[in-house]
Amino acid sequence: MTDNGVGIYKEDLPILCERFTTSKLSTFEDLNSIGTYGFRGEALASISHISRLTVTTKTKDSACAYRAIYQEGRMVGEPKPVAGKDGTQILIEDLFYNVPSRLRSLKGGNEQLSKILDVVARYAINTDGVAFSVKKAGDTLNLLAVRANNSTKDKVRTVFGSAVASELLPIAVEKSEEIGLLSCEGQITNTSYYSKKSVSPIFFINGRLVSCDPLKRMITQLYSSFLPKGHKPFVYLRIDIKRENLDVNVHPTKREVRFLFEDEIFQVIFQSIQAKLGSLDHSRKFVTTQSVLKHQYAPQEEITKKPQTLLRTDDLQSKITAFINTTNTESFGTIVKDRVTVKLSSILELRQQLENKVSEDLTNMFAKHTYVGLVDPNRRLCCIQYDVKLFLVDYASISYELIYQIGLSDFNNFGTLYLESEKPITIRELLEIVYESIDTSVPPIDDVLEALFEMKDMLLEYFSIELQGTEKDPILRSLPIVIKGYTPSIGKLPLFWYRLGTKVDWSSEKECLDGILRQIALLYVPEVSEAEGIEKILEDLIFPTIKSRLLAVDSLSKSVVEIANLPGLYKVFERC
Repeated sequence: MTDNGVGIYKEDLPILCERFTTSKLSTFEDLNSIGTYGFRGEALASISHISRLTVTTKTKDSACAYRAIYQEGRMVGEPKPVAGKDGTQILIEDLFYNVPSRLRSLKGGNEQLSKILDVVARYAINTDGVAFSVKKAGDTLNLLAVRANNSTKDKVRTVFGSAVASELLPIAVEKSEEIGLLSCEGQITNTSYYSKKSVSPIFFINGRLVSCDPLKRMITQLYSSFLPKGHKPFVYLRIDIKRENLDVNVHPTKREVRFLFEDEIFQVIFQSIQAKLGSLDHSRKFVTTQSVLKHQYAPQEEITKKPQTLLRTDDLQSKITAFINTTNTESFGTIVKDRVTVKLSSILELRQQLENKVSEDLTNMFAKHTYVGLVDPNRRLCCIQYDVKLFLVDYASISYELIYQIGLSDFNNFGTLYLESEKPITIRELLEIVYESIDTSVPPIDDVLEALFEMKDMLLEYFSIELQGTEKDPILRSLPIVIKGYTPSIGKLPLFWYRLGTKVDWSSEKECLDGILRQIALLYVPEVSEAEGIEKILEDLIFPTIKSRLLAVDSLSKSVVEIANLPGLYKVFERC
């Protein structure tokens, strides 16, 4: 790897490959606003431990270049003066020579070269004012050459060809300080671009190449309404958000990032692309009928897939219900407030405990499932399809886990659902309903009300639960918004406040916050009495949220039962 930058001073070469030498962090607070590709300063050190590393560098003021050899993080011998140009050259040889097991798993040279080309090409498209070139060792011609002064469209043409570049549309999303979106721009193909070759979307967030599955799914689903089935778009987006809202240290290889207002930012981008494509949809080119006729008269022997292995649904395909106007005529007031960064160790510990329990297979199933329908509202069962399998799901336990996780994620950042009624909702009246039906010994109502009222400031700040009135007769004014458009059953409020006052351990911070989040989850789980409208709630609100936000834990495997699979059904019918 060679550049024509400022070079490295000879005095710095002895410590170049030691850990943290090239770290960009000088204070602890720097972690809150990382704006560089790397920040820990461990890349060169790591490479020097598993290869033979040679660095040749020259600064502008130096009379000659210097070459240094490194092994296991330390310089071998002294830097030697050599001829060279301004800049730095890093030569990596015998990769994994001292790690045989890793060397055996390394794929062939051509496959590694293609991966290198892909990464360099993506950075070349995104980086302005810098030229990139890639050459295979021993060859005289460049495999990739992108000029520094090329426009983004020309760079795409160089990398992906004229077929893509000629159908590109510039996209620019309006800046939104409220959600921390500083800019979003890029290039997308129009509705006349047809290609079955799938090119992974190019997403750069604050200059960092990432794979963003939620945004990818949203854009793919959007394009499915404009393109013929099986055809894929080309998408390149450069997104800049506030550094303090971004956490880049959530993935071992930094391929994924997390940031505040993620859903809101993705929705803004989605709407901008949708508007752009919608404005062009009146003028489109279509594939000629020749390919259709060819497919129509193809001989049966060309069909290689067995029918029992073909999916009958596509989780990314739009349903007919998406085109039905479901606009709500009611209006709701909203209050825009800045998102708060949570630093409570108890919440961070609870989040970590949750991540340790996540099942990758279950999470992937729920992320790519297709909701089929309600089976039994009294037993709270519904059906979903994933791949060629049909599952019976206990939607109560799934909803409970989903709402608990949303509570952990949105802690201290809940929206507010204001309760308006002619008669104020008093906590005393709610508790009296429960106390009339309980025979066992329970704490006096006044003691429970006193404990709840003492915590009213904490309930308001962390959970958007507002209590007014007096200690003897508090009035409920608001509840948290967990899923936009979904309100809990009012009939569950008495038991919610009883359990909140008697079952939550208020003496320990971690157990207290965990207990409150679990009681909120129980409150928002759909009630059996909601059976009349539960189908719409599940299909339009809960299961779309499950698809985008649920991290399925191992314990949820008991709530999912496979009831049929396509290969199995074919075997049954083959006997008939």
